[in-house]
Amino acid sequence: MKPKLINSNNKLAFYALDNSKLDGIPMFGDAVPAGPTSPTQDYLDMDLNLHDFLVQNPEDTFCVRAIGDSMIDANIQSGDVMVVDKALEPKNNDIVLAVLDGEFTVKHIRKSEGELYLMPANNNYQPLKITSEVDFKVYGVVTFVIQKANTRTQ
Repeated sequence: MKPKLINSNNKLAFYALDNSKLDGIPMFGDAVPAGPTSPTQDYLDMDLNLHDFLVQNPEDTFCVRAIGDSMIDANIQSGDVMVVDKALEPKNNDIVLAVLDGEFTVKHIRKSEGELYLMPANNNYQPLKITSEVDFKVYGVVTFVIQKANTRTQ
């Protein structure tokens, strides 16, 4: 399934989610440990519909591809796809897609001692203090990050 591109600029590409093209993916009924190996059942218990799993508010949810390294310590790598929900109210320390002086950015939102900050997850970047002089809006809350588990090509 090729995602439908909604909008793109030099930094971000926004994609719509199309529920009609997401078939279920077979899923084991039991959780699988990520530690020592153990025998697993040799049958699949159910299908997992990724749209149902990833999307809480269909009309307000879209995907955007991350670019850059300011969130690498939050395990968001350049090229990862983020699922963003515009209907959710951001809570302290959520990862948000924000518009800052006309530019999109992805950061943790943090309120501390009555002041609001956008916090990168990389020590090479400085926190961004939100003041009345800054044109700022939270565009949505990042709910999931989709990334490849390894770097091999298909």
